[in-house]
Amino acid sequence: MIEDATDFRAYMARTEPAAKVRKAADFAEELDAEFAPRSGSKKSRMFSTKLRDAIEFRPGEVTVWAGFNGHRKSMFTGQVALDLCVQRERALLISLEMLPGKTLARMLRQSTATDWPSREQRDGFKDWTNGRLWLFDHIGRLNPPLCLAVCRYFAEELHGRHVFIDSLMKVCQSEESMDEQKQLVGDLCDVAEETGLHVHLVAHCRKPGGAGEDNPPSKYDIRGSASISDQAHNIITVWQNKVKRAEREKANPDTDKMAKPDALVTIEKQRNGEFEGRFGLWFHDASLRFCDDRMTAVEPYVLEAA
Repeated sequence: MIEDATDFRAYMARTEPAAKVRKAADFAEELDAEFAPRSGSKKSRMFSTKLRDAIEFRPGEVTVWAGFNGHRKSMFTGQVALDLCVQRERALLISLEMLPGKTLARMLRQSTATDWPSREQRDGFKDWTNGRLWLFDHIGRLNPPLCLAVCRYFAEELHGRHVFIDSLMKVCQSEESMDEQKQLVGDLCDVAEETGLHVHLVAHCRKPGGAGEDNPPSKYDIRGSASISDQAHNIITVWQNKVKRAEREKANPDTDKMAKPDALVTIEKQRNGEFEGRFGLWFHDASLRFCDDRMTAVEPYVLEAA
């Protein structure tokens, strides 16, 4: 998907629909659906980690993925996108800080569970992504109206289900512009609701004081406006255990440090779900994948043809 090759003006001109006031009885079908058996229904989940039974990425919602700079938020959301594609969900990556080739290289390593995929694996991955994965070919700042237009275009023209925006700071002009951040997140919530997309928004946490990055952040540490966490349906933080990594790189096999997980992923908020809590995950360097525990055997994904 190339910015200069598509006319997004029609999508940029769309405004929020007028509010509709309806009697409660008009929503009888929606009410029944809330209590209908769901065992056979399709759910968009991250099946490759412990999050699989903790959160569903529902249509019409916005999930904010937050963390300190350099704590592998983008790498984790790449694995989320890969999981969704395996489930035949259509995903668009708006990666404004990394070239498409680099993004795909990470996901290829995650899918093949190796640091150097073969030519056959590379060709198979490229074929498999058709109809599943799109990338927006743009690096650097993206103004909010165009960002919203790309989301609408993907949902309405390409029948997309998930959009990953990496990151908030590349869409808003200034980290100090609280009103712009509030407006953008609100507009993303509107677009998600109107189109049925699930929007995944990567956000940075403010530079920590005191203990520094040794403690995981919370939703209250997201850099910028408090309305980011207030408006989003879900907040998930990603934190890397950098003390443990530093010890491992120094070849210092401290048993206590090595027994601790490499990362903590915390569901801080889930408006339409029941679970909130923290998961310890281990990191597999060769595949760039997060695993449930250090004993997990990291196997390649099964990439079935469409």
